[in-house]
Amino acid sequence: MEFLGIIWDIVKGCWNCTANASSYIRHLEANVDALSQAERELDSSCKDVSGRIEQAIEADFVPREQRGEKEKAKLCLGGFCSQNCWSGYNVGKEVVEMTEAVKDQTSKGHFDVVADPRPPPVVEILPKENNIVGIESRLSEVWRYIEDDGVKIIGLYGVRGVGKSTLLKQLNDTFSDMSHKFGAVIMVKASTELNIEKIQDVIRSRLGIDPDGDKWKNRDDQGRAAEIFRRLSNKKFALLLDDLRERIELSEAGVPVQNASKIVFTTIFEEVCSSMSVDWRFKVDYLPQEEAWNLFRLKVTDEVLNSHPEIRELAETVANMCGGLPLALVTIGSAMASRRDPDNWRYAIEELQRYPSGFESIGTHVFPLLKFSYDRLTSETHKTCFLYGSLFPRNQIIMKDELIELWIGEGLLRDSHNIAVARREGKFILESLKLACLLEEVEVNNSEDFVKMHNMLRDMALWIASSQGANKILVFQETDKSIKEQETASWKEAVRVSLWRSPSIDSLSPTPPCSPRLLTLLVRYTMIKEFENKFFKSMYALRVLDSSQNAKLSKLHVGEGELIDLQYLNLSNTNICELPIGIKSCTHLRTLLLDGTENLKAIPVGMLSSLLSLRVFSWVPTRYAGFNYGSSVPGVTVLLLEELESLKHLQEISVIILTIDSLNKLKSSLKLQSCIRRLVMGLPEAIFSQDLQDLSIINCSIKDLTCIVYIPRLRFLFAKDCPSLEEIIASDLRFEPSEENLSMFLHLRQAYFFKLPNLKNICHKAMAFPSLERIYVHGCPSLRKLPLSLESGKRNGV
Repeated sequence: MEFLGIIWDIVKGCWNCTANASSYIRHLEANVDALSQAERELDSSCKDVSGRIEQAIEADFVPREQRGEKEKAKLCLGGFCSQNCWSGYNVGKEVVEMTEAVKDQTSKGHFDVVADPRPPPVVEILPKENNIVGIESRLSEVWRYIEDDGVKIIGLYGVRGVGKSTLLKQLNDTFSDMSHKFGAVIMVKASTELNIEKIQDVIRSRLGIDPDGDKWKNRDDQGRAAEIFRRLSNKKFALLLDDLRERIELSEAGVPVQNASKIVFTTIFEEVCSSMSVDWRFKVDYLPQEEAWNLFRLKVTDEVLNSHPEIRELAETVANMCGGLPLALVTIGSAMASRRDPDNWRYAIEELQRYPSGFESIGTHVFPLLKFSYDRLTSETHKTCFLYGSLFPRNQIIMKDELIELWIGEGLLRDSHNIAVARREGKFILESLKLACLLEEVEVNNSEDFVKMHNMLRDMALWIASSQGANKILVFQETDKSIKEQETASWKEAVRVSLWRSPSIDSLSPTPPCSPRLLTLLVRYTMIKEFENKFFKSMYALRVLDSSQNAKLSKLHVGEGELIDLQYLNLSNTNICELPIGIKSCTHLRTLLLDGTENLKAIPVGMLSSLLSLRVFSWVPTRYAGFNYGSSVPGVTVLLLEELESLKHLQEISVIILTIDSLNKLKSSLKLQSCIRRLVMGLPEAIFSQDLQDLSIINCSIKDLTCIVYIPRLRFLFAKDCPSLEEIIASDLRFEPSEENLSMFLHLRQAYFFKLPNLKNICHKAMAFPSLERIYVHGCPSLRKLPLSLESGKRNGV
């Protein structure tokens, strides 16, 4: 009975088994053996990807094989004695299916089903670019720092369109050409603004982490960073980031900063290089002329350049107008690639000079890209100050101080009422524009006091200003023969007007159709002789009038009640003979500049004292060298000094002293002394011989002490606590040391310079100080050398 019960249980448990199912159970032993053999063949054929295959074997094959072995041990009665035939059925079916899959994959040599995909290449080669002219030298320099183990982070900065992204792509491809030991080269391209999430996602994809991305999406920020850190910590990698716009904390992305690896990024802001603590920064600058021409020629093609004898010369002119900016060279070169008529090229030159935004693709492709740097400026003040620079002509070198003075004059700076504070703010903004690559620093005669605006950036600024009512600018080019040729509408809309370097213009309309909102009028380097009556009648809001550098300008008609809001007036280096009486009503005037006006004999009595808001007054020769201190030279009188002294808000004066009375007045007024920025003395030698052997300058805003060259018996010189003092003898005093001027410092024995933080030079060349006994310098960090010759101190045996 017990035996029959067992038989009944077996029959009852296997009642629903089909013939096919019973086959799985009956042949389970043979199938398990076949699976074991297939597994061994698969394992043998996959040695090169053993790591991933082992994971697949451990995860799938081994468990199933082990289960098969267990079921095989339970079999009896030809496969029908299992306690539970369903268990044997399921295992047997899995074994057969897996065996077929293994054989199929082994025969094909494909392991997609049972293993992860093959790892991505070390370097992902990007599509080749044609615009790589001039890249070679830059690439070579950057690669030197890639090979330097001491350099971890490299910043490449420069204006948009200058070729930074192209350089980075070439750098990426260079990793595949050079012999190196980098395990991964990862480039994050600038399709959108870079952030940590995007950087992490690109790294995930390049390292082959979770190819489908399903598990990645479910991880939090720390989990993603931890996985990236784990993968990169054991690699020597290069991470290339294109168009980084602000500081990114790489550790938050999981990127380890280690000596063996490199992080290279491009940016339009030099400040980003500092914020990312780069080990080396490299400015991707405009192309030099030869390389610029080669790139332009590549786009135009030699076929077009050789199609007419005149075209090559015209094309060179067009290329030069691009200023070495690759974006402009490629855009304009492509636009002219089919132009075989010389007149087309002449028209292109005229259009680029007068209305560049209307030229093909410039207003739609070039300027919008360049504008990004402008849009990212931190304040509207920064933006307006940048636009202001477009009032200067193409290729114009601009003095930093001059540009800042104009900003102050129009009231663009927050603290315009305090000249010293406003200048500091102006310098800060100027530096910000340089760091954004919107202005370039230019060195002139070893001086870093100059900047310039790239031609394409200037044209872009005018393009921006043309669309902004509050900043609309009208600029007359050198080729414009008369302002009467300009559209009346332009005059009526302009907030700032610049008429500069137009020698053919010798007169202005008696009543120009100016906008009542006109704030700035610059008229320089023209042949204009006078501003006629009623010229300024409709300029109710004018704040800045700069008519300097007009050699023939002799008359300025300002009626009483006109220019009542004027704050800045510059008549320097003109032929002006007298100041109009109407200036007395300019009670908001803060800056009056009359330098180099040798024909201005006097300023009407009472005029200066009526300028209640005056803060800056300057009336000195433009250059010290060769200036004839005779009767024709203007000098401030005692009465004029008294008027200046009476002004409550006066902060800076620059004057020339010609009489002993004026000198005594200056010496007796602490207020005037505290306001001195520049002082020129033209007193006769006899007077100096009587009054002046020792000179002490303490806590004074004077910029230089060039006056000491006219003190022949000077024995003692002491200067202390003068933060504005930059030079002892101004660098624009051009004289060569010789026997004739040896007596200039014949008697100088001692010189002391204390706490002069901005003192850079004593004299621009070495000179003889034969009587010198002692020179003492303390607290002058900017002073690097002393101008002593071999003759110095010889009389005293030094």
